[in-house]
Amino acid sequence: MEELTFPPLILSEWKETRDTLQKYCKMVGTIREVMSKPLLHSLHTNLLLTNDGFTTSHLLKNAAPPIQTFEIMLDVMNQRLRIESNYREPLFVALTGQSLNALCDETCSLLSDIGITPPLERPSFLEGVRGRFESQLLQNYWKAVRTINQVLTKIKNEITEETSPVQLRPDDFALILTMFDKNIKDGNTAYTEQIEFGFSTGDEINPDAHLYISISPDSELIEKFIDGSLLLKIKGRISRAVLPYPRLAENNDPLKLALEFFRRIYAAVADTPDQLVPKSQS
Repeated sequence: MEELTFPPLILSEWKETRDTLQKYCKMVGTIREVMSKPLLHSLHTNLLLTNDGFTTSHLLKNAAPPIQTFEIMLDVMNQRLRIESNYREPLFVALTGQSLNALCDETCSLLSDIGITPPLERPSFLEGVRGRFESQLLQNYWKAVRTINQVLTKIKNEITEETSPVQLRPDDFALILTMFDKNIKDGNTAYTEQIEFGFSTGDEINPDAHLYISISPDSELIEKFIDGSLLLKIKGRISRAVLPYPRLAENNDPLKLALEFFRRIYAAVADTPDQLVPKSQS
């Protein structure tokens, strides 16, 4: 495991850069969505992680032989959009804070050059305002993402039930790992729920960066398994369990703190003591 780092992620300091990156991610995520077959739980709308940024993964251009595929990557560390295929040389667009409209035009032009025309609803990408896109702020964010990815990957490897990949959900810019169709018992009643382990850089619920755990569709079930000091209430109702990001940066053993936070829920909802254990111990 690489060294864990928790650089500062103060939303007021990098919000404009974050919002620009999120817009770019939404555009790339939309291309993935329109060029993919639908997947359960809408997984085809999210982006996967690479060493340097986010990717659509391989998308099919032509199913007839010879099979042709392409992939769009948002290289956060090097601030460029990269298009790779198995039939042409890589293509690049520098990310400078250009407007969403400009980036969409540049990307679609390059895709057209390699024979791809995504059926995008272009009115969704007509915003013509440049945004901030500061290199140091992006590098801080990516260091944090790489660290949180290690934590979520470790949790994923411990869970014996079906989970999603660790992925970015562009709509709310959350890094997420999802446990599907978990049977949760509350007394004599059983609920089939989806448990989400996530990392948010700040949202409408909580403006500060944080790790979180949520349960859906019955979100208030989490109250029965998580200590009340970790629960966040919105309009008097339980929303999610939250661990503030600064607490990780200040802790002597942040990995242990993060893992213990996430482990609280899937250990608590296990139907039997040995149902959810690290795979290496099963």
